Amino acid sequence: MIRFRHAFLAIALVLLVHVFAVGLGWYISLEWFDVPMHFFGGYVMAILALALWNWIEVRVEIRARVSGSPVARRLLQAIFVVGFVMIIGVAWEWYEFLFDHFAGTIVQKLGVAQPSLADTMDDLFNDFIGAIVAWVFWRKRP
Repeated sequence: MIRFRHAFLAIALVLLVHVFAVGLGWYISLEWFDVPMHFFGGYVMAILALALWNWIEVRVEIRARVSGSPVARRLLQAIFVVGFVMIIGVAWEWYEFLFDHFAGTIVQKLGVAQPSLADTMDDLFNDFIGAIVAWVFWRKRP
């Protein structure tokens, strides 16, 4: 069972790598670096979503409501996890967009966070793939 402690440690690790990557200019010098960061960002957010699912499941008794069909439970869990990750991914893309527009001289030094719509779609796709992989790997087996 995924616990919040595990999720927060994983998130902290990804954020720490992100801070170092920005500081060392990896997003500019290593153009491919953004892809695994979004994949692992989606992955760790999915771990958080699964911890939240487990916490809610105990309190709201989701299992009792969909217990007639394990497929329905898995589908509901997958939709919850992927939806949670995609909301976080969209919020992150908004952050990058706003950072580019309001940070001025910082953007000139660090580079543009949001170069194109294609980059945004690629980022969201990688978040999605990370969420699916985490859900398949960490979901609780019935």
